[in-house]
Amino acid sequence: MSKVTSAVRTKEKSKLFIKCADANWESFTEQTETHDISETGISFYLKKPVWVDTHLTIKIASSNLFGHLHTVTAKVVRVHVDSSSRQFVAARFDE
Repeated sequence: MSKVTSAVRTKEKSKLFIKCADANWESFTEQTETHDISETGISFYLKKPVWVDTHLTIKIASSNLFGHLHTVTAKVVRVHVDSSSRQFVAARFDE
């Protein structure tokens, strides 16, 4: 049986610039902020709907973990719409 280890997630409010295609396959850019972040992934809220497995380009500004400005690519692994219709997105970094 293999042991699954997860990276420690840190709550922070870094500004994010997300670039990807929405659920209608139209390219968009949206500004948001992190909900939490780790060395392997990130979570945040988006207004535009996206699919699981969507590829993202994320610019992270002023993160305690990644520094002043860091650009990564990631893949959406989970999407949840909460009771106020906000879309919570969890993504795993490609790098």
